[in-house]
Amino acid sequence: MKFFVSWEDQWAQFAQGFRDGKAHIDLKPFGGTSTLRLVPGPGFGDLSHPTTYVMLELMQGRIKGKNILDIGCGSGILTLAALLLGATTATGIDIDPDALTHAHENAQLNHLTAFFSKDLPSSGEIVLMNMILPEQKIVMQQRPKGELWIVSGILPQQQETYLGLAKAWNWNLVQKKEREGWLGMVFKGSHSQC
Repeated sequence: MKFFVSWEDQWAQFAQGFRDGKAHIDLKPFGGTSTLRLVPGPGFGDLSHPTTYVMLELMQGRIKGKNILDIGCGSGILTLAALLLGATTATGIDIDPDALTHAHENAQLNHLTAFFSKDLPSSGEIVLMNMILPEQKIVMQQRPKGELWIVSGILPQQQETYLGLAKAWNWNLVQKKEREGWLGMVFKGSHSQC
């Protein structure tokens, strides 16, 4: 009996456009003109989960010419998609060293220059956070600053709790989207958050 499925087997089963050993993420539905390629690995993000999809939908039209901070970058999918969608710079943060290695491999595969680190910078023009609520609460204990926050990983039954937290973080709701039982939201951040 086989207990461990290889990353390639898992990605082949779930990742968008998987062929030739890579996921091929078409960015045209999100305002792009190219395809992001990702090799299988331990980092979360192959566009098979609805939170990743809703993040890309909410990023559309918002990130061109901006400096992006992607907290919990996983495979680097959102960090790298941001660059392909016109971001000036993109930094991916993750606490998992294997995910950071995976994200770096994906940046090289796509000939993109992104910075990946385990250390959280104090700010970004646009901050992406595609993580479950308990993880987002941990990140926000460090109170990074951002002009615009694009978040997902929130369940509909957590919406009121999340909006209460957002108020405490000095965020104002700009847009909300639901996909397959997951919420994504865009908030305008306050420069006064410390």
